[in-house]
Amino acid sequence: MAGNKTNQMLNYRNIITVLLCSLLLSCSGGNSGDECSIPEQNRFVHELLLDQYFWYQEVEPTLNYKDFDSPEQTLDFLKVDIDRFSYIADAEEFYNLFTQGQVIKYGFSFLVQSDNTVQIRYIFDDSAAGRAGLQRGDSILSINNQPVAQIISTIGWEAIFGPDEEGYPVDMLVRKSTGDIVDIHMEKSVVNINTVLHRSIIENGSDKVAYLVFNSFLSTSIAELTEVFAEFKAAAVNKMVLDLRYNGGGSVTVAQYLASWMLNTSATTDLFALLKHNDKHQDLNQQYFFKSLQNELALEQITVITTGATASASEMVINGLKPFVDIKTVGATTVGKPVGMNPTEFCDKMILPITFSGYNQDGEGEFFDGIAANCGAEDNLDFAFGDTQDPMLKEALFVSLNNVCSSSAIAQKTAINKTAKPSYSLQDIIGVY
Repeated sequence: MAGNKTNQMLNYRNIITVLLCSLLLSCSGGNSGDECSIPEQNRFVHELLLDQYFWYQEVEPTLNYKDFDSPEQTLDFLKVDIDRFSYIADAEEFYNLFTQGQVIKYGFSFLVQSDNTVQIRYIFDDSAAGRAGLQRGDSILSINNQPVAQIISTIGWEAIFGPDEEGYPVDMLVRKSTGDIVDIHMEKSVVNINTVLHRSIIENGSDKVAYLVFNSFLSTSIAELTEVFAEFKAAAVNKMVLDLRYNGGGSVTVAQYLASWMLNTSATTDLFALLKHNDKHQDLNQQYFFKSLQNELALEQITVITTGATASASEMVINGLKPFVDIKTVGATTVGKPVGMNPTEFCDKMILPITFSGYNQDGEGEFFDGIAANCGAEDNLDFAFGDTQDPMLKEALFVSLNNVCSSSAIAQKTAINKTAKPSYSLQDIIGVY
């Protein structure tokens, strides 16, 4: 990814396109015409939506392509109200993320708390943040001598962290969990994403529980998960806590693999997901059956940790497993993205309009209000992943052992606030700066 990768991208673009088609169902490429002027890009977006968009009947049939300043603006204008998810990304960033598991970032995720304090949520190991020793729960006090309150109110995170270019520097003042305040200097670099943030085996009463914190569904995830489930199988676990609290989704195929490792089945008719396209493209409808994999677990029960950041392929795993295994959710209502995209490249960009809706073996889907948690629990960044006193993991282990919530309060079925999260982007999959 360093420097100009144009020639390298051209060399393996065809191979990657084939891989993406297997991951994300179907692909097409090229431009609408030979030119990439803004009006022509706007035309391409409009014509694509009139053909492939899941809600194509509701798309404005005619447009003046000169009225829009960008294809992104065109897409935003054409999307239906229920669609918070269709977006346009840089094609090279998209390919690098989904096929190589790489981004140019500092490599950490953070949360702005209600009192405007800022805490680290997680860090990728092979990143500037990982090498600098940042840890979950650390508090950011200032960035480039700007207090975080000033960044929140006027500057903005994109501006303070700057462009995604290798070597772009940042200086942060950080309070560690010990109370020590340290200066940290980092430069953006190629981050090799570890989608498995944590795994461990927890003794819970008479149960042996596999605990997995999984962060996104990338093609590189399969190698990580292969190793993880070999460890879980060797330990003879009988239950699992799957932590998807920050997982914004990704590949359907990787979701199929993850679900298959958690369900010991030899039946070729056990359906994980049915993907339905619009009536123009019924030929693209596809069934994903559970796969027979080495080191499948014979689980008695699965508990999934969810939040308002749990989306897409994460929700598909929960929905797809529901007809086959006792599955409970702990935390908060998920995003509500029961639909997916087919990526199409144009003019060095990738457009991802909603093109299909997903259903499980029982025909259940369309959960646009999210999947409500069976038992409520708060995310507390002061606890490391795997700490059994972490409120979310503690509740999940209680539910796993007792099959009921630890209190009579059942999580409310609260929909995600659309004004708080009006759009979806590649950043929601990457999750870090």
